[in-house]
This record gives sequence, C-alpha cells and structure tokens, in this order.
Amino acid sequence: MELTKNQTQQVEKYLDKKMVYYIDIRVEVLDHIISEIESTMLTEKDFDHSFNKATEKWNVLLQNSSSIYLGYCYVKPLLIINKMKKYGKPHAIKIWSIFILMLLSIGFNDSISLNVSTLITDIANITFQTVSYALSLLIILGYVHIYSTKQKTSFRFLYETQVLAVVLFPFMISGSFITKHDGLDLLKTMILVVSLFMFQLAIKLYKKHFTLLKKYSF
Repeated sequence: MELTKNQTQQVEKYLDKKMVYYIDIRVEVLDHIISEIESTMLTEKDFDHSFNKATEKWNVLLQNSSSIYLGYCYVKPLLIINKMKKYGKPHAIKIWSIFILMLLSIGFNDSISLNVSTLITDIANITFQTVSYALSLLIILGYVHIYSTKQKTSFRFLYETQVLAVVLFPFMISGSFITKHDGLDLLKTMILVVSLFMFQLAIKLYKKHFTLLKKYSF
C-alpha cells in the first residue's frame, strides 16, 4: 500500500524533528521508514499504528550521540555519527599518532642535525611556508565551492568540522624549519605533515559531496 502525500510529509516531519538533514542519509532513512510503514499497512491498514511501530525502532537509531573521533561537541543522531566515523576515524588515528610523536619530540628538535648552508635553509623555509599556505588556500576554496551548493551532506559536515581548522596551521609553523643549531624543527615539520593528511581528507570529502549532489540531481 503506497503512502499518500500527507502521510509521506508526516514521515518527513519526523526526520526534521530528529535533525536528519544530510541528504545522503535522509533519503536512505526516508525510503526505509516508508517501506516499513507500507509493509505493515498491508496487513494492519492503519497508518498511525504502522507509523508508530516503524518510528519506535528508528527512535533508537536516531537518538542523539557523539564520538571521540569526530569531537564530543558535535551531537548528531546515532545513525549519522556511525556513518561519519567510517571516514573520520582512520584520519583521526593518523592525526593523533602524529601529535603523539610531536609531544615526544619536544626537547629533541636539534637531534637531527642537517648541517646545511644558509641558502638551502632559506629555500627550505620558503618552500615549506609556500606549501602550507597553498594547502590552506585550496581548502578554503574547496569549502567555498561546497558552501555555494547550499546543500547539506554528511561529507560537508566532515569538511567543516575536521578539515577547515587546517587553514590556521600556516600561522602555527611560521618562521624557520631549521633551528639555530642547524637541526630540523620536528614540531613544525609534523604540523606540515598533518596539513598534508588533512588535505588528502579534504579532497576525498569534496569529491564525495559533489558525487552525492550529482546522484540526487541537486
């Protein structure tokens, strides 16, 4: 039994109440709930009872939750959190590992002696700074393009919460990558490595956002 327009709108309002706004997840959940209601109505006929029966199950999947891999400050329905963790968790582990190495490297910045000339040092510093600013600029441009679509996807959320902070990194690694004792500044170098990892994530999220828009013809 196919739902009427008003009945479908009631399901839509339920998803609004549960803050399921990301189109990639909303369309999928909407289809599931409608299918479950229609299946129940084949035998029970009553929409309200079928609707309550379906939403009783989905209330558990759509209860508010958060994750250490995405940041506990971001509270979303459990189903959305679990999907986002598939993309956020691997990169979070990479970043945490690098930051642990950064902490362990404190006090040992001069242990890797390069013994390079001033010219090479200057070239290296200019190169590293240029790369860091270029990455930040590309990430900003990528987000501007995503934002201009006016559409919310789970990948846009991940871009906003997990990637955008990288644009501040050039200000954290300003100055020389070579210490006064001709050693490699490991802290600044690792921050640059983090930027590269985050840029890789930005590319993946950017592509997936626009793939979804194309899929749903936005």
